Amino acid sequence: MLTRTNDTYEPGSTFKIVTSAAGLAEGLVTLDSRFSCSGSVTVGGRQIKCWRSPRSHGAQTFTQGVQNSCNPVFMSIGEQLGADLFYEYLLRFGFHEKTGIDLPGEAVGIMYKPDRTGPVELATMAFGQSLTITPLQLVRAAAATINGGYQVTPHVGMRLIDADGNIAQEFAPPPGEQILPTEVSDTMRFVLESVVAEGTGRRTYIPGFRVGGKTATSQKLPRGSGKYISSIMAFAPADEPRVVALVLVDEPQGAYYGGQVTGPIMQVLLENVLPYLGVKPMYNEIELAVEGTAPATVPDLRGLEKAEALKLLDEANLGHLITGQGSVIADQFPIPGELVNQGEKVLLRVK
Repeated sequence: MLTRTNDTYEPGSTFKIVTSAAGLAEGLVTLDSRFSCSGSVTVGGRQIKCWRSPRSHGAQTFTQGVQNSCNPVFMSIGEQLGADLFYEYLLRFGFHEKTGIDLPGEAVGIMYKPDRTGPVELATMAFGQSLTITPLQLVRAAAATINGGYQVTPHVGMRLIDADGNIAQEFAPPPGEQILPTEVSDTMRFVLESVVAEGTGRRTYIPGFRVGGKTATSQKLPRGSGKYISSIMAFAPADEPRVVALVLVDEPQGAYYGGQVTGPIMQVLLENVLPYLGVKPMYNEIELAVEGTAPATVPDLRGLEKAEALKLLDEANLGHLITGQGSVIADQFPIPGELVNQGEKVLLRVK
């Protein structure tokens, strides 16, 4: 089992956000740069396959390459960057150091240095193999990629509250060094939102919310063992991010592709987190035309008998989860008056 601070792993395709950002920052690619995928690329005398092999993605733009998570696209960008510049971006994103989170036992990534990086190592690192990082290092890199380009130091808490409910202290560390130009961060948000709208992250799509993300299917060592780590990094709202999250499933059984396994988990996670943060859904015309995606207002159920509360939820096309013993609603989440998607579940505590 992976912990977010102590264990390292090969991130796979979620790491492609770093290669993408570096390529954009160095002016090596634009949204419309053209690439071609034949299913594999021969590098240093070794054939390296796209995940879609023996099929291929064919001709595609950079944006489509990110949507498709096409390995040859990122091998090409890595080759253009070169070992020295690629390693510089690894340092810039902080993969060589601890994130500084206020938890003990934090690990750091393990990476090839430029003088030991041959063509094969560079190609595979560019799409997230041949290096190991911690999940928290990836989340920090994702945050910098989408927040305007600023490095962050993660913390466990946001504020201290005293016994009377007053805020005694707030933890609001200043933004760190700007490691990416603002326009690169803006472009990455756009591209990663398209991954959820049109690419491998479609199962994370939530009507009314703009979500961006990147999926990954990491093959565990030894290669060919049939064991994988499925993951997805996602953030929302895509135009002004409030939350970024990473979901990993170690050695999934049956299906193992990242978007297929972890996309629905992330969808449920964000469906619960975004209303808690006060982010309200905003539906476009297409979403409003689809049955069941119109917004629903959460009714005030506190103090009601359970049967009456469930009837109101049913009339609002909302589901429910009940905790506790009793017949009267003591508390609920989301709070009354929140706008949510029809079909979402309201957590009820009874007494």
